[in-house]
Amino acid sequence: MRDDSERAGWGELLEKTVELSLGAVLLTKDAATKVIEDLVKRGAMTREEGGKLVSDMMEKGKLQKEKMEEFVAEVVERALARADVARRSSVEELEKRVVELERRSSGG
Repeated sequence: MRDDSERAGWGELLEKTVELSLGAVLLTKDAATKVIEDLVKRGAMTREEGGKLVSDMMEKGKLQKEKMEEFVAEVVERALARADVARRSSVEELEKRVVELERRSSGG
């Protein structure tokens, strides 16, 4: 069985991937807002149109982030299954059963 440090490594990888995707979405919002502000100043669109465009872009970004999180979770799940790593809940359940069996066999 693999040790806790290896499992922590997978968790950290997933967390970093999600952070990077969130960072990309936020960066996109800042860049989009600056471009929209410039277009509004030039008269190419109204402030309302710009606001709607940024809002639409952020909604699409949010959906992409959710899809990315699902994809990463699925990939990690498959990798863990191939690596034959037990889930914490399974290990804890087995530990409880061992304790109970030991208690029974010792007459306690």
